[in-house]
Amino acid sequence: MELERGESTGLRELGSFLSAARLERGLSQVDLAARCALSQVQISYFELGRRRPTLDQLLRIARALDLPLQTLITGSERPGTGVRDLAIELRHLGLADLWVEDPVVPGAFRRPEEVITLAISGPEPDPRILEAIPAVLAWNELDPVLLRAYSLATRPRTARRLAWLADITLAIDRRGGFPGGCRREPLARLVRIIPAPSPGRHAWDSLGRPMLQPPTSPLWKRWRINYDADLTQFEQRARHLDEFRRRAGARAGRRLHRHGPIAWRGPDDGPGEPEPAALGGPAESPPGSPQRSAAGRIPPARRRKSAGGRRHGA
Repeated sequence: MELERGESTGLRELGSFLSAARLERGLSQVDLAARCALSQVQISYFELGRRRPTLDQLLRIARALDLPLQTLITGSERPGTGVRDLAIELRHLGLADLWVEDPVVPGAFRRPEEVITLAISGPEPDPRILEAIPAVLAWNELDPVLLRAYSLATRPRTARRLAWLADITLAIDRRGGFPGGCRREPLARLVRIIPAPSPGRHAWDSLGRPMLQPPTSPLWKRWRINYDADLTQFEQRARHLDEFRRRAGARAGRRLHRHGPIAWRGPDDGPGEPEPAALGGPAESPPGSPQRSAAGRIPPARRRKSAGGRRHGA
């Protein structure tokens, strides 16, 4: 069966992952079918890619194989570490303009500390992600001890990069306030618990974009970073993201109910009382439309005269 237009690539290899998992468990198609109350023909079609299991069938197969759904979808028990694997989680943390082609849908969100360190740990992190990390650090509630632990678990230089980015966040906040606000204390603690590199032992880290000249900024020198950017670029990136999320919030606030405009509520606001517009009360009329009374009728003085009235001079 051909893949339907718009189908996620996450399902394209499901059949091969299912077959590999079944064989690893030493099961035949008949055995697996019996365990999950399906037929052998269905299992065969799934493995050949000629049919796609429903969510209920996929859950039954995963339960029968004692595997997470992640394994059947991506072939791994853990989510990936590439940009496509991190994109949805990074958007959730504030990187609202990060759109990639066919992102991998995670089975569950990882700890934000892990996502952040994975995003900056590669030899050449994507600049649009790297330069947005100060905003992610400023806006999210993070544990500095976990940040340090995750960074050291990836590569030693990741901890240095993380401390440098936290230092950048604090510097931006000191010189005029971080766009969108900043959680200072956890970042200040993170900078304290990660030791600065020694000039004699640690090479400069360019993150794939080296400067033509040695850096002059004390922050870049302190952490032996020669990434080709300055504090202003990071601040502009944070300002752009803050404006982006504010516009997105304003658009959500202008959503219209079928009976008129209603105020948008956040997930933590609770049900509250209905807004007047939702109850059929006065609401703004579109530009150029006649004003209505509280009862919803056009006032008599504004009614258009009938053709008959005009003929009789009414």
